[in-house]
Amino acid sequence: MKILQIASKFPYPPTDGGRISAYGVTKYLSKIGHKIDFVAYLNNDSKEMFYSKMNEICTPHIINFKTDNSKLGALRNLFSSIPYNISKYYSEELKRWLKNYFKSNKPDIIHITTLHMAWCVDYIKEFTSVPVILREENLEMEIMRRFSENEKNYFFKIYSYLQYKKLHKYEPEMCEKFDCCVMISNKDKEMLERFNRQNYIKAIPVGIESELLSKKKSIEENHSLAHIGTMDWYPNYDSLSWFINDVLPDLVEQFPELKLYIYGGGKSKLNIPKALKDNIIVKGYVDDLWQELLAKNLAIVPLRIGGGIRVKILEMLAAGQNVISTSIGSEGIDVKDETHILLANNKDEFIEKITYFLNGKYDSKTIAVNGRNFIKENYTWEKIAGSFDELYNELCRKSNEK
Repeated sequence: MKILQIASKFPYPPTDGGRISAYGVTKYLSKIGHKIDFVAYLNNDSKEMFYSKMNEICTPHIINFKTDNSKLGALRNLFSSIPYNISKYYSEELKRWLKNYFKSNKPDIIHITTLHMAWCVDYIKEFTSVPVILREENLEMEIMRRFSENEKNYFFKIYSYLQYKKLHKYEPEMCEKFDCCVMISNKDKEMLERFNRQNYIKAIPVGIESELLSKKKSIEENHSLAHIGTMDWYPNYDSLSWFINDVLPDLVEQFPELKLYIYGGGKSKLNIPKALKDNIIVKGYVDDLWQELLAKNLAIVPLRIGGGIRVKILEMLAAGQNVISTSIGSEGIDVKDETHILLANNKDEFIEKITYFLNGKYDSKTIAVNGRNFIKENYTWEKIAGSFDELYNELCRKSNEK
């Protein structure tokens, strides 16, 4: 089958959840024989290297286009019905590329990744009648709602609420234009169905590389925590700042030697209190993340804003790492508290459960084994690619019957 994939960002290197998801779908669909043209935005000096890596699994096409935020753009958007975080992705260059593409190419199906690129569907339908699906990594209006509720700055709170109201209208309307909307979790699927049950909506999660299932824990550093995530994504920055300022001081009182290791990049810099400077080690990017991570007692995912599925939780559980997360962090993953993972939703719960864990009151090995087995049964990329393959064939069959 010939597939055209359209994405808002180039998926290589797969360093965050969105890129991991897009890269994994493409890689494993190509492994089962599909031929894929992949077009995405990229504005980076390493284009040639990224292009060559993607060329191993598909035919990549790069649109040189910036989607950075701007204060002027955000202010102008007050007078637009299109949400700001969507309008940034409109590109005349991509429209020209699509027009030229359809002159000499006839894909069997078109796969658009994220709501940010959903605007393409109207333009695409001028050239072809093949099925078009939308793959949503998150329910965008839900993320914006949570952002607005948690925002303390009055101006940003009002602005983000207005953006939420725009998304509340825009997202369901755009989803109606697709032959199928593929949500990343059953929860997101159910929420979208509340707006229009006539839509064909499916839930297909993100996957993990099977090699993670064979990772082994190394000798653990006593009283050690780890956090993974880019600080460029505001929910990561928000949650880690909250953990450092509200939770960590009480833990350090009980465990003065406690260390929190922070992995991942990003331009946003954390404000680390002087009293905790010896307890926090900012590692950034490391050559072998799993060697580092699996030497730590417990990974933390204290997300307060988010949606979809957190890929890092799937990967850490697959690798046999113990994880403590909020319910929002584990949303979309049918894990059970104290069976596959530890769940905590406020300061007191985090302090209590981390204290219990570090004092050996949980059977950490059994929880890790349970978590790994759960991921193995439900979230390998081979299973995910198979689900997309079935959906593509179903949509193409229905299209041919019309």
